[in-house]
Amino acid sequence: MSYLVLARKWRPKTFSEVVGQDHVVTALKNSLKSDSVHQAFLFTGTRGVGKTSLARILTKALNCRNLIEGEPCNDCDSCNEINAGSSIDFQEIDAASRRGISETKELLETIPYLPTSSKYKVYLIDEVHMLTKESFNSLLKTLEEPPPHVIFMFATTEFEQIPPTILSRCLQLNLNSVTVEGLTEQLSKIFSKEKIKFEKSALDLISDAANGSIRDALTISEKIISYSEKNITEEIVREVLGIPDERLVEELLLNLKDKNTDELFENLKEISNDTSIKNIFINLMNLIKKVSINQFSQKKDNTFNSSLLEIDPESLQIFYQLCLVNIEYIDDSPDPKGLFEMTLLKMLAFDLEEKKNSSVTEKGKNYNWSDLLSELKLGKVLSQHLMHSNGILQNEKFIISLPEEKKNLLSEKNLKIIENQLRDFFSIRDLKIKIDTNFELSTSPINLKEESVKRNEEIVKEKIKKSDSYKKIVSELKPEIKKFDNSE
Repeated sequence: MSYLVLARKWRPKTFSEVVGQDHVVTALKNSLKSDSVHQAFLFTGTRGVGKTSLARILTKALNCRNLIEGEPCNDCDSCNEINAGSSIDFQEIDAASRRGISETKELLETIPYLPTSSKYKVYLIDEVHMLTKESFNSLLKTLEEPPPHVIFMFATTEFEQIPPTILSRCLQLNLNSVTVEGLTEQLSKIFSKEKIKFEKSALDLISDAANGSIRDALTISEKIISYSEKNITEEIVREVLGIPDERLVEELLLNLKDKNTDELFENLKEISNDTSIKNIFINLMNLIKKVSINQFSQKKDNTFNSSLLEIDPESLQIFYQLCLVNIEYIDDSPDPKGLFEMTLLKMLAFDLEEKKNSSVTEKGKNYNWSDLLSELKLGKVLSQHLMHSNGILQNEKFIISLPEEKKNLLSEKNLKIIENQLRDFFSIRDLKIKIDTNFELSTSPINLKEESVKRNEEIVKEKIKKSDSYKKIVSELKPEIKKFDNSE
């Protein structure tokens, strides 16, 4: 007998063998037990999760002569014919290759004929969203009122493209992506029966790479089994799939944290041309996500270096966003590794903590309240009002001190305007304003301005008094005028 690939060999033949779709299986078995079967079923979900397999199992159950608790027996003639693909009463149509109106009309012409040996004649249309608009329209009437011996089953990965008129006539069953745990458990069962040695960590990597598809997991396994000679290890899986070592990804993030460019470039040298850059992006994003969640979670994850928790949460968000943006260009990039290197350099350039600290320390320590008022865009009236106040920054709180009679002139709206302006100036996102009436008149901008004017006048007078020209003029003027300098 010729070799049968794992995806076909281990395709489920009963509802109990279906992986990760308990909600759909329960609904179908209950309808079979109560003999309340719908006239049209629509199975939706991503690739390789069991849409057509469930449709075939349901077909067997509908026509099985020895149905047990909603499960087909797989022993009667009807079950055996469907398993062998030789049942005349079960037609499986590929809508991608037979999507036109002429093929649909041919199908509809066979509907009035009774099934040859089964209870129901079942039509399974795979990738039904590929049918043309005319084909869908021709199905409408028959789908709404089919003969009692006919049941339609549709399977699709893109149900959004199916007309609402079709959707409203079907019982829609949405299949979930299979979890990593579910895939790992299923692979473990299959490999044990196939006498294939494996490491648990290797199965986790395969399951993660399958993205919720049991068929993809088995297809990936075929390639790894051929390479490993039926001895699957984590190292072999990483090599075959180009998955980077977790240590390397963790070191990349640690060096980004420490701004250690020399070590970062050493890490980049470890990335060979065989390594999937896309997988490195994904693993780095997963690590960033894990660290971010741990920063805000009471339950800590000890599977990574705890020093990564010291990274500023805002920096982690920037790192994740940069990965998310650049990963889209991987498939089209002539130099994927170069794209990854430039992404890391961008991350180095975004030193948010240093930028935040420098803005607070430089502006927070060296600002002048009077100069600050002239720099802020507060409006002439509000600025003049604040000239009678004092302002001081304490951590993330800005205290405005002013007389009691002036306090009531500041409305909530004005306070909000001042608060937003100060946040932008000091680059402190959570800065809050506090009003204080312990006012010190001597340090207010208006008082300092008046004192400055007085000092300037005194300086000018002093210079004038010492001027020879001034003394000569005064000596020649009348005594009344001489009183200007209070001289006798």
